[in-house]
Amino acid sequence: MKVLVTGSQGYIGTFLTKFLSSNGIQVSGTDIGYYGDCNLVPVDDLIKTKSIDIRDIGIEGVLGFDAVIHLAALSNDPVGELDERLTFDINYKSTINLALLAKKAGVKRFIFISTQSIYGISNTEDELDEYISVKNPQTAYAKTKWLAEQELKTLENDDFDITYLRPSTVFGWSPRLRTDIVFNNLILNGLKYGKIEVHSDGTPWRPIIHINDLSRFILKVLEAPKDRIAGKAFNVGVFNGNYTVKQIAEAAQSCLPIGTTITYNTENLIDPRSYKVSFKRAKEELDFVADTNLIYGGHELLLKVKNIREEDFLGRKTNRLSHLSYLVKLGVLDKELRFAK
Repeated sequence: MKVLVTGSQGYIGTFLTKFLSSNGIQVSGTDIGYYGDCNLVPVDDLIKTKSIDIRDIGIEGVLGFDAVIHLAALSNDPVGELDERLTFDINYKSTINLALLAKKAGVKRFIFISTQSIYGISNTEDELDEYISVKNPQTAYAKTKWLAEQELKTLENDDFDITYLRPSTVFGWSPRLRTDIVFNNLILNGLKYGKIEVHSDGTPWRPIIHINDLSRFILKVLEAPKDRIAGKAFNVGVFNGNYTVKQIAEAAQSCLPIGTTITYNTENLIDPRSYKVSFKRAKEELDFVADTNLIYGGHELLLKVKNIREEDFLGRKTNRLSHLSYLVKLGVLDKELRFAK
């Protein structure tokens, strides 16, 4: 199977492409290169990778592939707020254009990596289902992902199937690490400062998924019979594993040296989202159960950064908004987030 992964040099893409290759998939990648030099350790970029802005991809970029896994995006809520117009162009318009090109090129399977942020703020204690539950996106990032999902539905047919994956907040080690996501942030800041600072009262719910488990699920969708995945959406996370931010912080604390404290700061609330998500569909329809817990992920992170400079694993290289802002300030990127000529 020949597979194209967009955003192949990101946090997930770097891990996913190696994972798929090790499982016999013939993988190629495309990436604009924002984070190409953000690796904390040497990266075995053995896959064929084309440097291209997803906004500029043409049909030649998708010819000859059996499937496309679409990761490329302005990748989280703070980055999405940097310029809502750009977020719309990259996360929505470019997604639809890519799918149209893939369909025209004869690609059979399109896997869209969406987000659970589309659920936004939920007032119910019930776990959110992929279809029944109300979508309440709060940010430009979440809104463009939900818009893209709805538009992509119109492109499905017997020769072109689309599957919509809504991952929980990802955690765990990747050579192009991110520390602007909740568990990675809490544990590595806890390592640096000897305390874990939570910017809420700890009660919001945050489902989580280890990067290896997400990659396992993507592989399962790639290899699944058409009738089991075509046109379907799947929440991806730990079965019966919805956690409060307090529980996530306590898991991070348990991995850190004795004496590491947790503080709760409600004065500067950074993220108001809260939702509990159901992962029954992935289990019942694709027999998928995530098997990597927070404690394992925490110890893995601490081991991996042991010989890496603190200013690297907690610097701009692991924070998407900081790194993009840095490139713009240097003049490497222009205001359209294109590489300056």
